[in-house]
Amino acid sequence: MRWIKPALRNSISALLGNEVRKHSPESLEPVRQAMLAALGEDGARLNPRLKHRLQYLHDAHGLWYARSEMVAVLSSLHGEAHAVNAVKSLSYVFQGLLPKSLMDACRMRH
Repeated sequence: MRWIKPALRNSISALLGNEVRKHSPESLEPVRQAMLAALGEDGARLNPRLKHRLQYLHDAHGLWYARSEMVAVLSSLHGEAHAVNAVKSLSYVFQGLLPKSLMDACRMRH
């Protein structure tokens, strides 16, 4: 049995306003779709577990940290340079979903 009923959780979210809804599963869908498109059919076939994780991760941080696994899969298919560029090009879809410091740290490393 759940401690917090869905109706109660939804009413609390409504009281808190846009801050909670900004990171809703719907706001993650463009990120999820971009990552799945970058992974492609070949990548999904090579690593079905990663595809499953990308489809069902429920927060932006989880999707962000799955990028390293994407690089590994894409590297084996297309080479490391292509993989890094493909995953790096996904950074724009995370704008507003992650702390600025995390986004800046990624830019500084490359």
